Amino acid sequence: MKVYGSGHVVAYNYIANFHDGVDVATYGNPDGTPNPIRERMPVSIDFYGNDITNMEDNCIESDGGAHNIRIFRNRCFNHGHRALSVQPMFGGPVYFIRNIVYHAPEGGAVKFTASSAGIVVYHNTFLSNVKPMLLAASNVHYRNNLVLGKSETPEIFAVETNTNYSSSDYNGFRPNEGAEFSFEWSTPSRTMLANFPGEDGNLSTQQQAQLEAKSRETRRFKTLKEYSDATGQDKHSILVDYDIFVKVSPPGPDPRTLYKPSDFDFQLRAGSVAVDAGVRLPGVNDDFTGRAPDLGALEVGRPVPHYGPRE
Repeated sequence: MKVYGSGHVVAYNYIANFHDGVDVATYGNPDGTPNPIRERMPVSIDFYGNDITNMEDNCIESDGGAHNIRIFRNRCFNHGHRALSVQPMFGGPVYFIRNIVYHAPEGGAVKFTASSAGIVVYHNTFLSNVKPMLLAASNVHYRNNLVLGKSETPEIFAVETNTNYSSSDYNGFRPNEGAEFSFEWSTPSRTMLANFPGEDGNLSTQQQAQLEAKSRETRRFKTLKEYSDATGQDKHSILVDYDIFVKVSPPGPDPRTLYKPSDFDFQLRAGSVAVDAGVRLPGVNDDFTGRAPDLGALEVGRPVPHYGPRE
């Protein structure tokens, strides 16, 4: 399902066995760029409450969106290549809030690439890692997420960004055993607010990515503490394990396995370390039930969202 333009709402659908689930159409530069035609811009689009499974590529794509794209309370199971995609976003913001991703074996939970900007990632439960892909995003912010699981690479949380005002904190991570490094925070030199190398139309995407990478300092760390001490990111984040959930186990070794949402319960166990471990985000988690908001997509004591068609 693809949409373009403004004001679309795609909600409470069950979508299975396609290439992608729900997309903003990857249209290219909005009509009239650099002075876009306002009524033709891809803005103010909502995707929520959708149950999307068994996609060859992505669960949801915001690719080609411009401003105020909201992707929230969706459930994504069995996605071959990076479940939530931003390729690109023309300025943003694009919001990913309270989504569940389980089993995205090739690439992980997110695809933030194509020099996108303005990405907000709040209160998601990712049972797959977060890692970069080619052309880095800018102005990216992570809060109150849970990131566990694995894909074809062992790192659990790796961010490449062209801005030193991207940020991450109050998340829960489970590093994979035996990983050479578990965390990455690669940005331009800290003496710079941002560094955008510019695009050369004569270069391939791979060559452009290599040019862009030279503008950043690569910083990789084995432990959460090493990463936090060195970068100042995720100072309030914690380590978690699968026992924080009522009933969740990691995906198995065969990436072709298809899992059923009915076999899992992503609610948090009362008293687990992920409960009350988040930060207040006005307008997002005002209805939290304890001393502070919980991490992940589901708050203890609140109803589980409905995914898919309603009766």
